Amino acid sequence: MQTDVTQPSQVESLVQTAVREFGRLDIMVNNAGIGVPHPQPIWDLPEENWDRMLAVNAKSVFLGIKYASKQMLTQDPHPSGDRGWIINAASVLGLTGQSATAEYCSAKGAVVNLTRAAALDCAPKRIHVNAFAPGYAATNMTTDHFGDEGTRVQLEGMHPFRGLGKAEDLAGVAVFLASEEAGWVTGVSFRS
Repeated sequence: MQTDVTQPSQVESLVQTAVREFGRLDIMVNNAGIGVPHPQPIWDLPEENWDRMLAVNAKSVFLGIKYASKQMLTQDPHPSGDRGWIINAASVLGLTGQSATAEYCSAKGAVVNLTRAAALDCAPKRIHVNAFAPGYAATNMTTDHFGDEGTRVQLEGMHPFRGLGKAEDLAGVAVFLASEEAGWVTGVSFRS
């Protein structure tokens, strides 16, 4: 379902559509995001770039958590007692920062702390809220970064396992976070 994740009514409609189609909402993955097209120092950063980044990369996560948890509260719990699992896409840059990407680092840092705060709200209701905070992975969003051989080699060298992650690496973490095996896990941001 096409959704502008920066618009509350559209995110709410997305949740309602999932419930109509499947009877309930058990898992919500807030994975929409944009990268920095032209890295620049904070003093040159246009305010509209800041606003757009925060809307897509942070506000959308807030809206996803808000409407997913609101729906999960109305549902009968699973046999485990859990009502649902919310997984948010953060970034290692939200934990560490990086020059010339203030808007991206700030938005992803907001996701990390929003995850922690929402987890505390949701835990008594048995709704898990977690995040994954990967390093650079080879995805459609990062293709431009890896077109330049020197940049690709530099980014590969920054990762503990010396290479870029794959979409499957990220999906595996999300699947774990949405499972009963993560029954005692909430409020964390898995870094890779």
